[in-house]
Amino acid sequence: MKKILSFSSLALSFIWLPAQAELYVTIVQGLGGEPRFEEQFHEQSRIIAEESAALTDDDKIMLFTGEDATRDNLLQHFSSISSQMTDADRAAVYLIGHGSFDGEEYKFNIPGLDISTADIVNIMSGFPGENHFILNTSSTSGALLEPLENENRILITATRSGNERNATYFGQYFVEALNNEAADLNKNNSISVQEAFDYAQRQVADYFESQGQLATEHSEIRGDGAAQFNLARINPTEIAPDAPPEVADLQAQSDAINRQIEDLQLRRNELGNQEYLQQLQELILESARINEEIEQLSGN
Repeated sequence: MKKILSFSSLALSFIWLPAQAELYVTIVQGLGGEPRFEEQFHEQSRIIAEESAALTDDDKIMLFTGEDATRDNLLQHFSSISSQMTDADRAAVYLIGHGSFDGEEYKFNIPGLDISTADIVNIMSGFPGENHFILNTSSTSGALLEPLENENRILITATRSGNERNATYFGQYFVEALNNEAADLNKNNSISVQEAFDYAQRQVADYFESQGQLATEHSEIRGDGAAQFNLARINPTEIAPDAPPEVADLQAQSDAINRQIEDLQLRRNELGNQEYLQQLQELILESARINEEIEQLSGN
């Protein structure tokens, strides 16, 4: 198990802002079975962890690989973060690997005892609040659609049923979208769940068409809020080495406000229209003020 250490606590006193929701990211690299799949799954998992770092503190990104990705370790981990999370927090779960379906039960392949359908349902149901996200890139992952579909979560599977059993291409294209400007259709320098899904779905279709083959996989997305749930940032702001020290603090504040705007958009249906617009306006104005101060200090 690899734990991404936090490089900044962002311990800033935002008395003028509502409490900041946290994003907890868990990436599970399953068994590859063959060296080529092991390499693919490792690279995809690495990229997800790297791109997630722009959205949350490093100590909230957990990557399970190899012999550490056991059922006991995973269940203990998810139980632990569920107890730490509040109703406002969100979880993003990535299952990168192979799966199997015997006609009754889906399993995600990891060392030792596999993670079962019931395990995955219990994991996702154990998170407090709502607006959580799970991606399963494995073959037969569509078998999870019915048991996992819920208004409190966004669900993506690489296949539409448990009968699509070939190794999938969807995962590699979904991960490719996380740092690809072509996936950023609304040009807001962020990649949402919906944008990554749409990009991967297009690329999979193009691949099979270019090969002159019938598609052996058909990805599915379920749940609300996919367009508001961001997974990565395109060209995240880099602070110049010679910038005044205040710039780093201001940039941290700007990043935190951006996350709060995303959280607010995800909770849009929970708020009255006036309350939502008022909170959104306050955050946008504060973001503009901070960004202007950053530009002034940076000499732009």
